[in-house]
Amino acid sequence: MAQTKARQDPAWLLQWGVRLRTFVTMDGAPILPARNPDHPTNRPAPVDAPGQQPLAGDDLAMLALEQMDQGVILVDAALTVRIINSRLYDLFDVPRGYLPGDDCFGIIQFLARRGEYGPGDPEAIAARHMERARRADPPLYEHRRPDGRVLEVRTRQTSGGGFVRTYSDVTERRRAEDELATQRHLLRLTLENMGQGIVLLDRDLHYMAWNSNALQLFGMTEEVMRANPSLVDVARHQIASGLVGLPAGSPDFGDDLDAKTAYLMERIGRPEREFVYARPQGDGRFIEVRVVPLPDGGQVRTFTDITNRVIADEALRQGREILTGVIDAIPALIDVKDRDGTVRLTNRFYRETYGPAVVPPPGEAADRAAALDRLVVDSGQGVPFHEDRAPDGCGVPRDWLTTKMPLTDEGGEVTHIVTVALDITARKRAEAELRDAQASLIQAEKLSSLAQLVAGVAHEVNTPIGVTLTAISHLGEEVARIRALFEENRIRRRDFQEFLDVAWESTRMIMTNVERATGLIQSFKQVAADQASGERRPFDLAAYVDEVLLSLRPSLRRTRVVVELDIPAGLIIDGYPGAFAQVLSNLVINALVHAFDEGESGLIRLSAREEPEGWIEMRYADDGKGIPEAIRSRIFEPFFTTRRGLGASGLGLSICANIMTATMRGSIALDRNGEGEERGARFLLRFPMG
Repeated sequence: MAQTKARQDPAWLLQWGVRLRTFVTMDGAPILPARNPDHPTNRPAPVDAPGQQPLAGDDLAMLALEQMDQGVILVDAALTVRIINSRLYDLFDVPRGYLPGDDCFGIIQFLARRGEYGPGDPEAIAARHMERARRADPPLYEHRRPDGRVLEVRTRQTSGGGFVRTYSDVTERRRAEDELATQRHLLRLTLENMGQGIVLLDRDLHYMAWNSNALQLFGMTEEVMRANPSLVDVARHQIASGLVGLPAGSPDFGDDLDAKTAYLMERIGRPEREFVYARPQGDGRFIEVRVVPLPDGGQVRTFTDITNRVIADEALRQGREILTGVIDAIPALIDVKDRDGTVRLTNRFYRETYGPAVVPPPGEAADRAAALDRLVVDSGQGVPFHEDRAPDGCGVPRDWLTTKMPLTDEGGEVTHIVTVALDITARKRAEAELRDAQASLIQAEKLSSLAQLVAGVAHEVNTPIGVTLTAISHLGEEVARIRALFEENRIRRRDFQEFLDVAWESTRMIMTNVERATGLIQSFKQVAADQASGERRPFDLAAYVDEVLLSLRPSLRRTRVVVELDIPAGLIIDGYPGAFAQVLSNLVINALVHAFDEGESGLIRLSAREEPEGWIEMRYADDGKGIPEAIRSRIFEPFFTTRRGLGASGLGLSICANIMTATMRGSIALDRNGEGEERGARFLLRFPMG
């Protein structure tokens, strides 16, 4: 046991129970002192075999020294070598001729001459070494021999002024240590240059190695880690600092830090195989932890900051959810097909339309769609919006507004076809219904105009008819009076003369008013016929405007609005008087409804002049409220009105625009007010004379 320990520790002679002073004195006494029979080392050894002699104490000491791996030299105060073993000769390649008792200075000088201590004066080198050895300064150092071997030198002063020195060959150990240091340096450089934190734990889960990234992620300092903390210690620190929390769904341990740490270690302390998990940290970062068990029970743990990746993944996930939500919310068919026509992606509206089949039913519509898909693949160009009719999953025909777009790879080759189809079935139905409604409303407007015309006829004819009726009644009374006088034979010349005067005046009044009524009826009849028939015929513009205004006189009489005309006679128009009458009536009625408040005085002015190349420019102007700038662009839209719910249909000006463009082959536009004209509305009508 002592021999083994001596080989491991060069200070064996001083640290373990065998003391040189047992064999020699430290004050220069003889190396082999007189035997003391009572000393344990001088007691006879037991005889194990016949003829075996027990060893003396000095023999035992020398035997022990010779068995050591270290070279040993004992020098007294006079610098005389008292003990030296064979190993020392071997370490310095010194001939065995230098025996104990020789001068130590001479040995050092001999070695210096051989170049053991480098260049210089051997005597000075020996003196310097002897002085250092005498003071044991330093007590431990390494000496590199010329052949490259490294000797570890330990020196200790003795009580008598001498010293004992041991020499150990540590060449292989130093080489291994240097190699290990190099490997550690390379490992450190490698770890520090990694973009992730990494630690190495021994089988007791104590930290052996780490890099700065790991410390930064742990929230630990280099000084704390050098204290060789355990995995439990670091976990406790991280939980206490709030940097690491327990997994979701963990029990509530309150403020019990030990329970929290134990719970966490139970789950991630010693996995049986490679284990990867991600955890959020209290500082807002996300860390991916990879635990790799080692064969000796240790672990390698890597810590990767995946915050940006988590944020990017979350943003991508949210973006996909938003995109999916947007696509699913679009009330249109959306599908994505590959080059072979296989459907790869659909939205909710598509799935609801075609049901579990997820593909349109076969037929002409499906064949047209497939042909367009091939066109997109072959040409690399999209198909613009076009209307098509195709059945849905239940076979019900629907109207679609469809477009197709290609998706290409980096090389420009078409990889997928995106189809978007808007269901316009309801719109097409509404358009048809709207056309019917517009036709009905236009017809209603015409009937309304005719109704106004009838009202005008009734009102205008009422006066001459009333006068005629009064005259006839008066004439009848006179006839009855003269008849009675005649039957009584009391008639006188004067009575008959009075009767003739009354008869003549009544007849004249009857004729005048009947002719007036006949003229009114004829004019109204012509306007009504024009509006009802829509026939084309020549008409005098000024005269016809008078006739139209005559039909509007009942409406005008209920207001204080005056209509002025500035239209020269003789402007013969070969056109559609009924359509023109409707335009003029709508403009005037529109003004009476919108431009003037009830009881307000106003002026409507109608003027016309002939332009070159056979065109008529007619202007309408009033001094009413005018048209607000915000709605000027919408007044000709169908059903647009500012009096919704008050009886207005919003079709008056729309009908005017349609008649002027389609029937009269002209135009109507809202004109700007002239200089100094702040109120009122202005319309400009242009149409050909023939």
